[in-house]
Amino acid sequence: MNRGHHFNKQQGISLVAVIFLITVLALAVVFLQRISSVSVATNNLNIQGARAWQAAEAGAEWGIYQVLNGGCPAATNNFNLSEGALTGFRVQVTCNSTTFNEQGGTVTLYFLNIFAQYGTFGTSPDYTSRRLSLTVES
Repeated sequence: MNRGHHFNKQQGISLVAVIFLITVLALAVVFLQRISSVSVATNNLNIQGARAWQAAEAGAEWGIYQVLNGGCPAATNNFNLSEGALTGFRVQVTCNSTTFNEQGGTVTLYFLNIFAQYGTFGTSPDYTSRRLSLTVES
C-alpha cells in the first residue's frame, strides 16, 4: 500500500514539471516571434529610409538641372514620384540665391533644400523622410 501511495506522489510531481516545461516553451515561442516581428519591421524601415534618400537625390538632380537652365524660380517645386520603388514619395525643392561680384565677375550661388517624405508623420507606421541641402555655383 505504501508503494502505490508513493507512486501517486511521483505522478503529481511529474505533472507539475510538465506544465512548467510547457509554459516555459510557450513563453520562449512568443518571445522569439516578437523578436522576429521587430526584426522584420526594422528591416522594412531601413529599406524605406534608403528609398527616401533616393527620392531626395532625385529631387536634388532635378533642382540642379532647373537651376542651371533657368535659375531659382524654375527650381522651386513640389512633386510626387510615381515610378518603381519611389512611388508614393513627395518631394519638395526650394531654392534661394545670392549674387555677388568677385574679381570683376558676377557669381551666383543657389542654395537648394530638398525634402522627400513617404506617408504622414504621426499617422503612418512606415513614415520616413530625408532632407538634403546643397549649393550650386553659376
